Amino acid sequence: MKDENNSGYIKAVVLPSITGFFCKIKDGFRTEKVFSILFIVSFFVVIAAMLFTTLDRGGLAYLNLDEFAVGRVAERDVIAGRDISYTDQSATEIRKAARLQTVTPIFRQDAELVSETLKKYDEFVSFMLALHNDTEAIFEARIQEEYPGFFDAQVLKDLQKVKQFEGILSAAQAVVKQMMAVGIAEFPEKGLEGFNQTEMTLLVQRGNNREYINIQTSSVIKKENLDAYIKNAIRSLSARFDANIITALIKPFLQPTIIYDEKETNLRVQEALKQVQPVIVTIQKSQKIIKRGFIITTENYRQLQAYADAGNYIDINKFLGLSAFILCLYIIGIFMFSAQAIGDRLKESRKIFLLLISLAVYLIVLFTAKALSLVQALDIIPFIPAALTAMLVATLVSSQIAIRIVFLIMLIVLTATGFKLEPALFALFSGLSAVSLMNLTGRRMDLIKTACQLAVIHPIITFVLCAVFPDSYSDFVFVLLGSVINGFISGIFVLGFLPILEDRLNTPTCFRLMELSDLNSPTMKQMLLTASGTYNHTMMVATLAEAACREIGADALLARVGAYYHDIGKMANSEYFVENQTSYNKHLDLNPRLSAAIIRSHVKIGVEKAESMRLPREVIDIIGQHHGNSLVQYFYAKAKELDPNVSPKDFSYPGQPPRTKEAAVVMLADVSEAACRTLDHPSVPRLEKFIAKLVKGKMESGQLDNCDLTLRELRIIQESFVTTLAGYYHSRIKYPNQKDPDEKEGAGGKIPDEKAASQDTAADKTADDKSIQQGTPAVKEISPGVKNYLQIDLGLAASENTVDTPASEPLATTQSSTVTSEQTTGVKQGLPDRKNNKEE
Repeated sequence: MKDENNSGYIKAVVLPSITGFFCKIKDGFRTEKVFSILFIVSFFVVIAAMLFTTLDRGGLAYLNLDEFAVGRVAERDVIAGRDISYTDQSATEIRKAARLQTVTPIFRQDAELVSETLKKYDEFVSFMLALHNDTEAIFEARIQEEYPGFFDAQVLKDLQKVKQFEGILSAAQAVVKQMMAVGIAEFPEKGLEGFNQTEMTLLVQRGNNREYINIQTSSVIKKENLDAYIKNAIRSLSARFDANIITALIKPFLQPTIIYDEKETNLRVQEALKQVQPVIVTIQKSQKIIKRGFIITTENYRQLQAYADAGNYIDINKFLGLSAFILCLYIIGIFMFSAQAIGDRLKESRKIFLLLISLAVYLIVLFTAKALSLVQALDIIPFIPAALTAMLVATLVSSQIAIRIVFLIMLIVLTATGFKLEPALFALFSGLSAVSLMNLTGRRMDLIKTACQLAVIHPIITFVLCAVFPDSYSDFVFVLLGSVINGFISGIFVLGFLPILEDRLNTPTCFRLMELSDLNSPTMKQMLLTASGTYNHTMMVATLAEAACREIGADALLARVGAYYHDIGKMANSEYFVENQTSYNKHLDLNPRLSAAIIRSHVKIGVEKAESMRLPREVIDIIGQHHGNSLVQYFYAKAKELDPNVSPKDFSYPGQPPRTKEAAVVMLADVSEAACRTLDHPSVPRLEKFIAKLVKGKMESGQLDNCDLTLRELRIIQESFVTTLAGYYHSRIKYPNQKDPDEKEGAGGKIPDEKAASQDTAADKTADDKSIQQGTPAVKEISPGVKNYLQIDLGLAASENTVDTPASEPLATTQSSTVTSEQTTGVKQGLPDRKNNKEE
């Protein structure tokens, strides 16, 4: 029963939620094609990068060999994922060395040199015997002449004095023959260390035949042992001769007759090594190469290195697992930045920006770790651009989105570094620190301050991580200084990238809004020259909107810039708007439908002009929404008098109701500023009552339904408007002898009686005080123009002869209570000049 309930819950709740989520993703992909294409392409780029880096290191790509140095205690197990056979080079070299020791070096015996040496010595002996009877001087001279430099003079003198002259020569001749028969071998200084030291191969050339004879090394005479061999040979003779004299007579004629043949020896070595079989070691699948907690030996490291060099192999299961993990990261990213998660739908350009910057972070970390072959986990800290990413997103999008991207960057760094926790923690702390330290006031120097603060925070984070993970860094100084440079240079890079990204994303950063709020811009100058009334109206609306947004916590700078540009569409037909008219009202000559079309067109013209100026979308939205879809009431009423079947759509503004707080505040500031210009003696109670009715009218007409303003915020906005307008319409003391420009001079050019004027003023003040006590705005001497404005646009029942409107007077039903400066055109259409009305 319990299983049935669980399955029913999954079918009824879980599955529909998952299905709905993916359906929304599919719908989003259909509407945002550019983002969808980049999203898919970026996924395959990430997979390709992961595959490339994995194949580059073979089966051990996800590990770092430097973590397994010989002599260290292994911190984790390493298990072979497949059968691997490799050649143990060390063992094979040992086998080759052993085989080489069995190889005998080859020496070549020079038979011609032996014959030549014996012949020369026989000739020497005959020559000496022929000189024996000569005098000492002639004996020595003849020998030095025939054999210059062969013998020492003292040896020749001693030889001539010896009684057994012929015996010595015969003994020397016998020793030479014996030595030539044995052979004199010349061994090289280097090159024979690894060969057989006891045997040698003697190559004897007998005609065309080559004979190889293995002999003992000790059976030949080594060149360096000639003296010892000659002395031993002399001792073996029965007669006793002077060994020194015989040695001196023999040595000049002796040359090595057995010479090392390097070429033949190398050929023999190559043949021998070809027969050596390499030592093959096999690692079985699931075999533990490294055991956690054990000291890593040379053999362990050799096996691990062989596993790492196993070739371009990839574990399919692991690759699919990593691909699935990356896919989950993409899904998590979609959810984190969806409208359901953040409460608002991100623009496509911002989604593309977040996607590309996340992809850039992944590729930078992945290829940096691969290219630099960083030894320990924390060595990559100087190259993690988490702070840079967080600062860019916080500046170009919002701090809320920046915090979300920081957590996503943490997962990205975790994946790119092979699931090492230390770099991911640094990315998290670095990004959150960058977001919290951002305090932008519209000056680019704020970024430099943040960079300096990060240069202090980063080494603290690095020090803590190094203390918690003491074996995760190879050079503490490098990591610490790298983190300092990372923090400072992040702010510098943001400062460099920001102007480009601001232009490409067309985003309203505080820096760009400050540039747009410059009243010396060409647009503002043109408005001042062509539509001075609209310019003054715009300045006042901007003041109201900025103050109100600051009170409710909205973006005051955006509201101010939006207010500056909200009426730029009026510059095309400035003379058709009442604030720009001086004497004649052009609407007197037009049909109400045409007049309404001109009034309504300024919104569309303003939006088109703003788009051509590449203003931020948020500012363009304020321009298009500052009238919502409300009616142009006055001309709609006039047209209805002519044709009762007239459609309200023909007299409605083409925009939408405000969708943001800033747009709603600009709308309320626009209508409040325009309407309050019609009040006589605008005191604080009058302004409070009047603005409250205006806001209530906007609410009842549905113009505030799509924004997030609460009733509390609406009350704060009204109070802010009243405070600002009361300061703007403050009263002044009348200067002595000040003339009223509307009063006519009496006979003789004299001013009317001042007493009568003071009585009128007192009467006005009494009426005002009475109205204030009743809590109802008093309208003194309501002119026909103001009466029409009150009746049509505000819905107040008014009479020309009424001075005070009772507080309990009900509101007349209207489709919209929009009151703006352009709608007050209708007030003057019936009677263009208030002064003339009073005279009538």
